[in-house]
Amino acid sequence: MMKQFYLFYFALNLLLAAGCTSGGKQDEQVAREICDCMQPLYESYTSIKDAREDNDTESLQRFVEEMEAVNDEVSACANRIQERYGALEGEREERVKAAMQNVCPEIIATLNEAENALVQ
Repeated sequence: MMKQFYLFYFALNLLLAAGCTSGGKQDEQVAREICDCMQPLYESYTSIKDAREDNDTESLQRFVEEMEAVNDEVSACANRIQERYGALEGEREERVKAAMQNVCPEIIATLNEAENALVQ
């Protein structure tokens, strides 16, 4: 199961590598697209968290089986965003991250929680 979490972490970082060419509305558009890409990760992490709290081993096994497909989906989505907008760097990275906090705060909070759980 740790392999799936590392894939999850990789996909999250790949998404955050997507960027844009100017500020303002385009930052918000990139943030929306990244949030859309991250939705399956958010749902997967929420499901695994609930299953762990309930000690539901059957659901945990389903999660492991589904996680690889989710990671593939997220990676493909992230690649499309990066092709469209280029790499995110410096000030642009900060603007897009700030826009993401406004566009999908619950997704960002949950995925930050997942990332922190992986680091520990």
